[in-house]
Amino acid sequence: MKALAIILIVLVVVAAVVGPQTLFVVDETNTAVVTRFGEPLRSITSPGLYVKTPFVERTVYFDKRLLVFDAPADSLLTKDKKQLVIDVYARARITDPQTFLERVSTEARAANRVIPLVSGGLRSEIANDDQSDIIKLNREEIMVRVTEAVKPELDEFGITLVDVRIKRADFPTAIADSVYQRMIAERRRIANRERAQGAEVDLEVRATVNRTAIEIRSDAVKDADIIRGCAEAKSIAIFAAALEQDPEFFSFQRSLEAYRSYLVENTTVVGSAVDLGQMFADIRRGVDIAAAVPEGGISSTTVSAEGPVPLCDEVEVRRAAQELLSKELGVDAVALPMMSIEVSEWPDTSLGCPVAGRDYPELTVVGYTLFLTNQGTTYEVHSSNDGTQTVRCP
Repeated sequence: MKALAIILIVLVVVAAVVGPQTLFVVDETNTAVVTRFGEPLRSITSPGLYVKTPFVERTVYFDKRLLVFDAPADSLLTKDKKQLVIDVYARARITDPQTFLERVSTEARAANRVIPLVSGGLRSEIANDDQSDIIKLNREEIMVRVTEAVKPELDEFGITLVDVRIKRADFPTAIADSVYQRMIAERRRIANRERAQGAEVDLEVRATVNRTAIEIRSDAVKDADIIRGCAEAKSIAIFAAALEQDPEFFSFQRSLEAYRSYLVENTTVVGSAVDLGQMFADIRRGVDIAAAVPEGGISSTTVSAEGPVPLCDEVEVRRAAQELLSKELGVDAVALPMMSIEVSEWPDTSLGCPVAGRDYPELTVVGYTLFLTNQGTTYEVHSSNDGTQTVRCP
């Protein structure tokens, strides 16, 4: 029994000493290289439990995950002979651990070999592009070309290059201020151009509005003068009709009005009674002459289908037609200028635009046909001669 215990103790001691030297584990994040007397013997890329010769063979582990090789920012010369400070990094993975051990041994030494290669490839590619293209357009293409150029060289170290990325591309500090000033000047030029264009549009709009206002004001003054003239003509016709009925009474009334105008309060008349009577006689004679009816009397214009459009009627019917259309179309009346007007005659009171299902008395009506326009569309409106009845014809 004592001998058996001693044997067991010896076996335990041997296992404790020899076991770690014989068995080793490779997890899923690592790869391993088994070396014998410092010489690579075999590589292991799959996770699991493995055996090696104790005291003779040794295991070297490498990270299986992506490695980042960060190159320092460097000032590079572009195709158009301008400087750019570019900060770049590369991502790679150890795919052949045995070759990696033989060529570079450690990740630190690998970084010393990979970073110069990436920087050199980047420098060569940057020299083929203009500064503005690198900043604005061609970064992705440059990174792809650098990756393709450097990848075969890293394969020799047992490293597979995944990609190359540019973290930033800036102007050198020495020229940054001048670049910013050029950018500011360019933006100021664009702003001034847009302001000038805005001022030009403003002037055009103001000129159009002023012209439209003047046209509207002129049309309004013209219509007012026509309406005032027509009203005065009607007034004269009324006075003439009154004069024809009783000329003596009309003369007497106008004389009294003249006396009231001339002989105002505190008026002093110097002269004899004969002179005063002569003055009244002269005033009376002047009123008679002014109120005299021309030979043939005063006749009013009668609208006929063949005759011209009286100016007074034209104003009235045009304003009535514009008011009708402005309500139907929802636009201002000034936006409905009249293109033409003509005298028309219709056999009934529908004015040539009957409504289905409605009866109209058969009565000859003389009126006007007007054509008005708005935004390129022409509208036809029929109106009675005094504008009291207007209809829009489809």
